[in-house]
Amino acid sequence: MLKRPEAMEFALERFARSVVKQARANLTRGGHNFTGELYKSLEDWEVKVTNNSIYLSFSMEEYGEYQDRGVKGAANFKSHKMARYTPYKYKDKMPPTKDLKKWSRSKGLNEFAVARSIYQKGIPQTLFFTRAFEGQFDNLPETILEVFSNNVDEMINYATQRK
Repeated sequence: MLKRPEAMEFALERFARSVVKQARANLTRGGHNFTGELYKSLEDWEVKVTNNSIYLSFSMEEYGEYQDRGVKGAANFKSHKMARYTPYKYKDKMPPTKDLKKWSRSKGLNEFAVARSIYQKGIPQTLFFTRAFEGQFDNLPETILEVFSNNVDEMINYATQRK
């Protein structure tokens, strides 16, 4: 049972803010912030801390996870070099051209050709969010341990009580 859930909540809020700030910087630095929609969607996170539980959740546009983790191309086509590290794969549907129209036109490309290329080759992973989360997580344990340090024995006793 946490004695100071507000301190844990503060630490996790700070962590979430840092992750979002770094993820946005990674998007921009990597040149993956064309429309700004994914960038803006990263502002949503949720932290809930009670005496008995901790909950932390990040939200973003659905395609953000595919951009972060990458997508393998369809079978019989050569995918990007990081394809073996992604759990996602194009099987029988190409990406919707309506989502590619603005970007394709700005580059002077045909959105159907871009969609076909993405379907065949996949999407290389950017790890814009994964790297931000892992990098900030390395800073988290000291803060978390500080909050928990006085409660470890009490938590063990509480968890092992017989009723």
